[in-house]
This record gives sequence, structure tokens and C-alpha cells, in this order.
Amino acid sequence: MLFQFGFYSSLLLISFSQGIIYSVLLFVKAVKSKNKSNYWLSLFIFLCSLFIAPWMLGFAGWYDNQPYRDILFYTPFQHLFFLGPIIFFYTQSLLNPSFKFSIKEAVHLLPGLFYLLYIIIIWVYDKFIFGDYYFYQNGMDKDFDFWYQKSGLVSMIIYFIFSIRYYNVYKKIIFQVVSYADSILFKWIKTYLIAFLIMLLLPVVFDVIGGFSPKYKLTKEVGGFTFSFQ
Repeated sequence: MLFQFGFYSSLLLISFSQGIIYSVLLFVKAVKSKNKSNYWLSLFIFLCSLFIAPWMLGFAGWYDNQPYRDILFYTPFQHLFFLGPIIFFYTQSLLNPSFKFSIKEAVHLLPGLFYLLYIIIIWVYDKFIFGDYYFYQNGMDKDFDFWYQKSGLVSMIIYFIFSIRYYNVYKKIIFQVVSYADSILFKWIKTYLIAFLIMLLLPVVFDVIGGFSPKYKLTKEVGGFTFSFQ
């Protein structure tokens, strides 16, 4: 398998590998402990790892060589519409042991499923009907389309707000119900929510910086998600 080791590809490989390993360990822990929140956290970290895969593999030479270019084009790595709902489900399952995934929750995943269907339709048309690049004539990966990146960012911000609000309600109720609220407040969850907010704001910060220094435009998303793993 092609992988050209360089500064960026190697740096991203470290972050990618850490995310995958941690995701697997959390999944194993979830299976053993039957802790639902660990399942959601494992999935979230896995999707975050996939997010940086196009840059990692791109710097490793995949966009310049076949069949690797087609793998990147027709495999959705950046599941922006899934990240928000999953972090929200994680917050709920962590704070509410009785939380169950139902049809009501499944509705939140529809945008992500529609995007997957969109990519499948593109693949079928290009490969089996047109026989060449039709939707990819401009050579741009659909994961990086402006509409998808921006709407995905908005989606994640909305679900971050949902998560914060859910935690605030939980905190208010728990103080009213039990006398030992301090011991079950999950204060550390604030850290994870703040970290998630920083992750969301980093691309915006890099956009602003890029307006003054164009050299930052290339690495804004790469830097944002790489740093979030450290």
C-alpha cells in the first residue's frame, strides 16, 4: 500500500493511530462493562480519526496515484453530520443511565445518512453510467465542498449547544434531588465540552488568520483536528 512518509503525513499518522487505538480500547471497555456512553465516545473518536484521514493520505501521495485517488473521492471520511449528534448522545448516555437510542434519536442521524446516499449516487453514476469523472471533473473531493464544510460546522455547533444545555439541566436537577450531588456532577464533562468548542472554533480562527497570512490556509483544518488529539 502506498504511503509516502513526510512531515505532515507522519504527524497526522500519529494522531490518526492514537485515535483509532483509543477508539478500539473504549469499544472493548464498553463491551466488557456494558457502559453505553463508552460506545458513543468510541464512535465519536473513531469519526474524528477518519476526519483527518484525507489530509494524512493526501500528504502520503494518495491524491496523485490511482486507485488511491478514487478511494479518497468515493469514500466519505468526514462525517460532519454525524459528529454533532453522536457527541450529544454521548452526553445524554453519560448523565442519564436510562438513556436509550430510539427512532426519536435516529432522526438526528438523517442528514449524515443523506450525505452517505449522496456519495453512493455519485459513485454509481461515475463508475457505472458515465464511466469517468463527471461529478469530480474539478478534481475536488466532495468532503471539502464549501456547503458541506460550513453546514457541517453549523451542525456541530448546534449540537454542542444542545450538550451544554443538557448538562446544565442535569446539574440543576441533581442538586434538587440528592444531597451528594457534588460526587455525581461529572465536573470533568465541562472540560470535554470546552475542548469540543475549541475544536469547532479552530477552523474559524484559522480562517481569520488566513485572511492576513495565506500560508495558514492550507493547514487550518489539519492543525485544528491534529491539535485536538494531543
